[in-house]
Amino acid sequence: MKKPGFLWSSTPKQDVERQDQAPSGTFLYSANKRPALVRSHCDNRLALYMGKWILITRALFVESATPLEYKGAGKLQGSVSSAAFVLDNLAIVIDGKLYLYSLTEGTWTPAQGVKSMVSTVSALQCCFSKDKACMDVSSCVLLYNLGSALEDQQVYMSSNGGNSFFNLPMAPKATEFIIGLFNMPTVSSIVAMLADNQRKFSFRHISENRSVQTDNHPMRDPLSSIHVIQPAGMRGHLIIWSPHMLLYSPNHGVVIVPVYIMGEENATLPPPKVTILQVATDDNGAMAVLTSDGVLYYGRAGLEATTVRFASVIDLSKDNLMLFSDYGDLMMIQAREDLLLRGVDFDHKVIIVQQELTRTTPPVQSCPVEQFHSTFAGELFYIDMGSTVHLSAVYIPSPLCKFFPLVTVTESKLLSLDEKCVEDGITTEGTKKYRLDIELKQLFFMEAADGTLKPSSSLRKGSLSTVAVDLMGRNVSCKDFNPLKAHILIGCPPGKHTRVLKDITTCTKGTFTQEQLQDNFSYVIPKAVYDPQHLFRPGSASSDLHISYSITDYFCPLLVYHDTPWIPSLELWNGNEFVEQVSADFVMFEVNGMYNYQYLQSVEDAKCVSQPQNWTSLLSQQQYEPNPNTAWTRNNYKSCKDSDGPPLTDPEAQYQVLNMGTRNRVLFPNYNGMYVFRVIVVDPSYSYCMLTTTFSVYVYGAFPPHPLPSCVALGIFLAIFVVLLLIGFFFSKRNYKK
Repeated sequence: MKKPGFLWSSTPKQDVERQDQAPSGTFLYSANKRPALVRSHCDNRLALYMGKWILITRALFVESATPLEYKGAGKLQGSVSSAAFVLDNLAIVIDGKLYLYSLTEGTWTPAQGVKSMVSTVSALQCCFSKDKACMDVSSCVLLYNLGSALEDQQVYMSSNGGNSFFNLPMAPKATEFIIGLFNMPTVSSIVAMLADNQRKFSFRHISENRSVQTDNHPMRDPLSSIHVIQPAGMRGHLIIWSPHMLLYSPNHGVVIVPVYIMGEENATLPPPKVTILQVATDDNGAMAVLTSDGVLYYGRAGLEATTVRFASVIDLSKDNLMLFSDYGDLMMIQAREDLLLRGVDFDHKVIIVQQELTRTTPPVQSCPVEQFHSTFAGELFYIDMGSTVHLSAVYIPSPLCKFFPLVTVTESKLLSLDEKCVEDGITTEGTKKYRLDIELKQLFFMEAADGTLKPSSSLRKGSLSTVAVDLMGRNVSCKDFNPLKAHILIGCPPGKHTRVLKDITTCTKGTFTQEQLQDNFSYVIPKAVYDPQHLFRPGSASSDLHISYSITDYFCPLLVYHDTPWIPSLELWNGNEFVEQVSADFVMFEVNGMYNYQYLQSVEDAKCVSQPQNWTSLLSQQQYEPNPNTAWTRNNYKSCKDSDGPPLTDPEAQYQVLNMGTRNRVLFPNYNGMYVFRVIVVDPSYSYCMLTTTFSVYVYGAFPPHPLPSCVALGIFLAIFVVLLLIGFFFSKRNYKK
């Protein structure tokens, strides 16, 4: 007879092809006594079974599987101690060494750079974006030997997905042993779990600027039996468990609390004379605990972790593994060998959580929330310098509901949070509807290692943070309302760029037509006005330069009168949305090396207090061939208004930095012709983006150049003047005689 809330099924046998040939590789097996499960953070259907066999499933054990064999170079015994999914690979520790198994090609690659035996691999997968910051998280792999002394330096880190490793230096503060190592990108740290000689453990946060250690907590079991679960979702949750201990940290190991049992005053897991056998979690905060008396506990992890005891008892006579399904229900799976097909089938027992919650003692409160949703759940948002992210959630509780939405952020030193819950009408049933408005900004200053305040923009670019909205006080109620999560990346939004306002162009004024510019239009730059190496050297070109104009890249050129001081009007755009006029310092250069233009202001006119940078000096400092695209950017810009800069040595030099809010302008000579300029915004406090744009300018109105040298022309003019003067004198004298 089936128990309430339990569904039984088995995998179909026809999914495994028959293998008549003897295996050519080494069959792998788990080094641990009890079976274990490793799940992918990004693909809920992808998992690894570690027991008598090592099995990969791509359908969450619905189909039969073939035992995994090592078919790489060298002979192995096949003992697997740890594994993790990393990008498109499985990182797996076999016989104390790490190998990468390609999930797409089925090939084996040994990791490089590991100089000692290791036992455990750790990785966190970032699944919500292909942005570099997210891919960097997924490419970070940590490797260590469980229980080794920290002073032995058997800790390794990889930033390329586990292909090669380098030693991760961790200075021991005393005799310390390593229990675990975790990548915590939402606090920009690597977090190590360490044990001391007093059977106590703590967490150490290691970042670029500091190393912070948490309080000590007693261990109730040997170090080798302690497990740490880092659930997917990047909320900073950690679950620490061993047979006689179950602890929970909501904030990266800083605060550690016990896991409570509902309905029993101050009761925590595990109960007396009972041990913990398994713990399972999902990325929405659900957790399940199986104890040695066959009792199953279900709970949720938020600011605290609370569980409720299920009425059903689990049969412990079989090696069942516990995991959550895509629908939030519990699955108990058992692997059994199919000798005929040389594969492995799985028996399933599905525990319907909602049904079990109706049979608990004390009874679980029915969900008093009608709606709890948002449009930002699971999305990635960028915060650039000075920008703000606005999020909104809908919350409709029943009249007697005591739950309320609570907003948390993983990195409070990085983001400021402002929330406001406002009444937003009523539903058709007459229930009040609420809207939760959330505003997030980057904190502009943070405390550095020396205790001083420094601009966070210079220290935390690329930092990730997770914002979550959960129902405070619900415990295990409202199972179907998962926390609303959004991920915040401090950095450049992909669509942010600059444009030049083209209000007056050669096309609008009829100087050129689009048809002319499209019809193989070209022009010539005289050798006297350009430098092939962009070093502004007169006479450096040996011949004129013929340029084919690209209307696709530059469209119609701006039209500028030669005798008018000029500056391009820069605009900031995010995708197709106009943001603002650019108010930051920028520089520009002519992409073909033309240098026959000047600047209106001198260094003294610009009121500089230190000698400003200029193109010539920055280009000459480059190691290889001068490249104006990289010579002067936001990465190396130094304002001349900074009194800590180099002293003023040439106040009459031209000031080559432009800003639409200052008087400095570009001055063109008596020259008619085409220029193609590239603008680079160099102010590092304006945006994390490398803001550049390229545009064309046609300068007109200059007098045609004289075909003769000026001295010859002057001589001819004077000669003509003298001749005319003599002729006039001759005629006036003859008329006088008459």
